[in-house]
Amino acid sequence: MRARRQANAGLPFLFDQMADCVMEQISSSGLPDSNLASLEVRVVGRVQGVGFRYFVFETARRLGLSGYVMNLRDGGVRAYAEGSRSSLEQFLRALQQGPSGARVRDVRAVWGTDTGGYSIFSIQPTL
Repeated sequence: MRARRQANAGLPFLFDQMADCVMEQISSSGLPDSNLASLEVRVVGRVQGVGFRYFVFETARRLGLSGYVMNLRDGGVRAYAEGSRSSLEQFLRALQQGPSGARVRDVRAVWGTDTGGYSIFSIQPTL
């Protein structure tokens, strides 16, 4: 192998860099996934006291997302999720509807990159 590296001067270094890039994009399923993203959502309306956080938790769990949901002191709900872009799009559509007892008035979403900082989805205390 050493002789091959010497014969191909800069090639192994370039290959190592490419391999590192691919490894950074490996998803929890073990397959390359350049489609990972994050989504931060703020929901306003009648969204507290109606099971909204539990609805968000179950939706995220079903879609295989990680992150959290919490009530806000101003009466809104904040959710942060990471996962595949298609799952996050389904998640956002579900939050726009909410559970049957909720009245969603406004949803604000901010897309970002997946940080890999969450391994589960949880319900957090009120902020």
